[in-house]
Amino acid sequence: MKKNKIAVSLIALLIAAHVLAVGAQEKSKQDKGEIRLSTELVQIDVLVIDKSKKPVGGLTREDFELYDNNKPQHISNFDYEETKVRRVEDTASENRRLPKAITAGELKRVFAFVVDTLHIKFENISRTRKVLSDFVDNKMQPGDLVLILPTGGGSGVLQQFTSDQRLLHRAIDRLRPFYFTNDTTPYRSMERLRAGPVGGLSPSRVPGALSMPSGGNAGGSVDPLEEADVRATLEALKETIKSMSKLPGRKVAVLVSEGIRLYATQTTQDLNQTTALAARANVVFYTIDPRGLDPLVLTAADEIDADADFATAITDATNSKRSDFFESQDSLRTIAAETGGKFFGNNNDIMHGLDDMLEENSAYYMLGFYPEAGKWDGKFHKVKVGIREHPELTVSFRKGYLAKSPPPENAGLDPKVAEVIEAISSPLVRRDIDLRLTPLYIDNAQRDPFVTLLLHIDASKLTFVQSEGRYHNQLEEVGFVLDAKGNTIDKFSNTLELNLQPQSYESALKRGFVATRTMTIKPGTYQIRLFVRETGFGLIGTANDFIDIPNMKAEKLTTSSLFLSGQAVEQGKVVDTAGLGGTPSQRRFQRNGEFAYSLVIYNPKLDDKSKQPQLEMRTRILKGAKVVFNGGPRSVVAGEGSAPPFRIATGGVIKLVSLAPDDYTIEVTVRDKMRKKEDSIIRREMDFSVE
Repeated sequence: MKKNKIAVSLIALLIAAHVLAVGAQEKSKQDKGEIRLSTELVQIDVLVIDKSKKPVGGLTREDFELYDNNKPQHISNFDYEETKVRRVEDTASENRRLPKAITAGELKRVFAFVVDTLHIKFENISRTRKVLSDFVDNKMQPGDLVLILPTGGGSGVLQQFTSDQRLLHRAIDRLRPFYFTNDTTPYRSMERLRAGPVGGLSPSRVPGALSMPSGGNAGGSVDPLEEADVRATLEALKETIKSMSKLPGRKVAVLVSEGIRLYATQTTQDLNQTTALAARANVVFYTIDPRGLDPLVLTAADEIDADADFATAITDATNSKRSDFFESQDSLRTIAAETGGKFFGNNNDIMHGLDDMLEENSAYYMLGFYPEAGKWDGKFHKVKVGIREHPELTVSFRKGYLAKSPPPENAGLDPKVAEVIEAISSPLVRRDIDLRLTPLYIDNAQRDPFVTLLLHIDASKLTFVQSEGRYHNQLEEVGFVLDAKGNTIDKFSNTLELNLQPQSYESALKRGFVATRTMTIKPGTYQIRLFVRETGFGLIGTANDFIDIPNMKAEKLTTSSLFLSGQAVEQGKVVDTAGLGGTPSQRRFQRNGEFAYSLVIYNPKLDDKSKQPQLEMRTRILKGAKVVFNGGPRSVVAGEGSAPPFRIATGGVIKLVSLAPDDYTIEVTVRDKMRKKEDSIIRREMDFSVE
């Protein structure tokens, strides 16, 4: 990566026609810090529920009994974690705010929703999408880290652990069955492959297809396509478990699947390896069969042996269908039972199964113990947890752990390089140094997307060295830009040299400073990951965000980013209306001022008679989900920088005196009255704070 020194300025920055000023950011609350545990400390998270299936609190360390290979252990670490229910103030609102990034100290629960798109029918994918959307909107809590993963392929920025609801909704929207047939069973029939191409694909073109094995099972040869699907599903579970093993907190995986046939595909041992891996990583699986109540009767899609007696053929086909169904559910029951979770099926209300899981996991106990000296033996140890004098309570916990230290990752790398890789690839941010990343996009002269990354760095935690009347420090910045497939399209490494005079030093401590990077980029979805390290003292900060760049040259209605500025133009002069704290990178504004917002509208339709666009705009301010300011629709007036009919620059001014100090979101909705309803509205938003 090419190194170069970049200018760090405490003066105004110009982006397009917008004046960007560097401003102040209050010192953030002290972070709880990273969780660092001794390798030999074994932690067991334990669920305790009563007869009503409600979590039980109030138990003490002395109430628990813990055994390692049937030997009682001293509980050296004890904690009780409870997740408060998030109350949605406005259930009709589409805007429910949770933190987009959390630290290890803020992490409470880790959820992985693995949707088995290889073993699920179209109608059940639709039901699953609704359930997951409801979870993200209404049941996801502060401190939750969530992954939504399809087993039938999918990688990149949408398949990662995140607390960003926007990314999760994108991942949900892209869930779809990997492959279609009319089979009513959860696997793809070998008979259909023998008959010829299925659904437009021949067997040789089906991704993941294996060659026919020489062995077989009681029902005949193993279907290579079904076996490939089962192994792909189990591999997705294993990779999910490995990712979760690196994270602290309560770790719950939810497998939504119509089940897999282990005996028919000779993959029982593979499943055993998967559940053992989950137990060692302290990952609990809940399994949900979205089929609901299945009458298990034959339909027109079922195949019947035409050469056999009709009654016998019906009986054989019915028995085969039931056998396949029960075998597929056996796998789901096994996964849940072996990892300390539960199976939910044969019920049309799959939302109820998810709600039960969330209720159980809203509170848990964390028990920690150190195995006896010399017992860190590399073997698998069975664990048992009980509660004294409370036989009415049900206790759930993982079955054991592997008494072996994991091999160090990035072995052989320079420690500083390894530190960068670990920090920048983690779904948890580091806030030793507080960073705030703001990606903004607008069009350039060629009408291509032009992106500016604004990284606000809080200088209050940095250690400056005074020499010859100046204050010195040096920061290393490393950044990656990833496309939707997870490929790196840009990477950079910069050294930020700070050599400040006393006045600039005092200003930097109060207001921080901004580092910028610009790039021309193709339309698409991207993630930006940034790492900053104080060279001499080792403090680290990380930040990440994603940005969705539209095609500005297409005929579809779209806009630029929403730009905020604490400055306005009066009589041709730039004046400060919101105090020195107003800056697009920091997005903090003084209550006694006002800020301007602006955006560019692209590709409006023109009225046939006037040859002019017919646009209207509405602005709202939200506090969480509650609307605190609701501006009525008003006609869009083209401002300076417009180039009709393709480009209309517009905006407005918000007076902040009526807003109490807090965090808010500004939402600007643009409507093109000349377009059809389904493609006539575009919405942009930006969060900000009032001091």
